[in-house]
Amino acid sequence: MRTLLLLSISLIFFGTGCVHYYYAPNSLQTPYIEKKGDGVVTAAISGNPGTLNGDFHASYSPIKQGTVMLNYFHTRNSFENTNFFSGPTYVQSSVGYLIEAAVGGYRPIAFGTGALYMGWGLGEMQNNYGIDRIADIRLQRFFVQPTFTFKTDWFRLGMGMRLVRLSFPSGNIDYRIEPSDIQVIQNLDKNSPFWFPEFGGNLGFHFKPFTISLNLVLLASQSASEYGFDSSNMGLGISIELQELFKKKKIQKAIKGDKQY
Repeated sequence: MRTLLLLSISLIFFGTGCVHYYYAPNSLQTPYIEKKGDGVVTAAISGNPGTLNGDFHASYSPIKQGTVMLNYFHTRNSFENTNFFSGPTYVQSSVGYLIEAAVGGYRPIAFGTGALYMGWGLGEMQNNYGIDRIADIRLQRFFVQPTFTFKTDWFRLGMGMRLVRLSFPSGNIDYRIEPSDIQVIQNLDKNSPFWFPEFGGNLGFHFKPFTISLNLVLLASQSASEYGFDSSNMGLGISIELQELFKKKKIQKAIKGDKQY
């Protein structure tokens, strides 16, 4: 009985994180933009147990109350598929990316800034099931995202909801992979597109022109695990507010010029 209990605990423990993903949410970006000429560049490392993600984000306001946004996301998950009874052990992995662009409008309000963004992107998830058994799935994502931001001289708070339309238009599958994995991929093809919300935000401290922030996004769908969707993403990021960076350089240049004079 004790041996059976230990074996059950081991199966649960080693099964944690041994998952192939066909979609993972990137950080929900909430640019701290209040006027024409404001811009933000952000880099972040994020993930959850067994997964490592990288985010890059850039936003700029070329016109009054208008913003353009560019996001790049890379994710990687790897694990060993341990066979407790007999047979070989395979190193398996999930690697993917998403690149997208968006446009939006913002409006300052009494205690912060409200914004609405609309964007489209494409990406790819490649799952390796060991011994070169690969499923390469291409995806497309459309989203609508209302956000709210609040900032002071030293503090930043952003939150939002991203309504996602996710589709899987094509892919290449090695049918030597396990039947259960083939079934998940067939369900993706059959039931695509998927609609679901993602909720997220960030909390940061500002040291001109930099902000160090903690980011979190949650995928709100009961069937996320059924389709191999990663349901969360948490990480740490650093941002540069371009208007403050350029202003600081101008001041330093002016001070240097006065000294020379």
